[in-house]
Amino acid sequence: VGGGWGRAVVFEGGNQVGFADMTKANIGLTAGGQSFRQLIVFQDKASFDRFTSNQLTFDANASAVALTSGAASTTNYRNGVAIFVRPIGGLMVSANLGGQQFRFQPNY
Repeated sequence: VGGGWGRAVVFEGGNQVGFADMTKANIGLTAGGQSFRQLIVFQDKASFDRFTSNQLTFDANASAVALTSGAASTTNYRNGVAIFVRPIGGLMVSANLGGQQFRFQPNY
């Protein structure tokens, strides 16, 4: 059993609109630890609105692509969302099921 937590800054149209806390849980075979950054891109306003109303959860079927210079042009959206991952450090080997949940907090 594993898990993780992170905090994100949320932008819309180049303006910061809030923050998001991410919690992650998984179960299965995992060894090691890892730090990474995620860039989550929304295909349209409807998918962004689902995120900001805390109705978006990523399940075990969500897939991520490593951040490279041409990744954005070849990424397929899944349920209106594309996820890019950039490893920072650590090493992890994993074969498990899990998911991520986000809690959006708007700027006041």
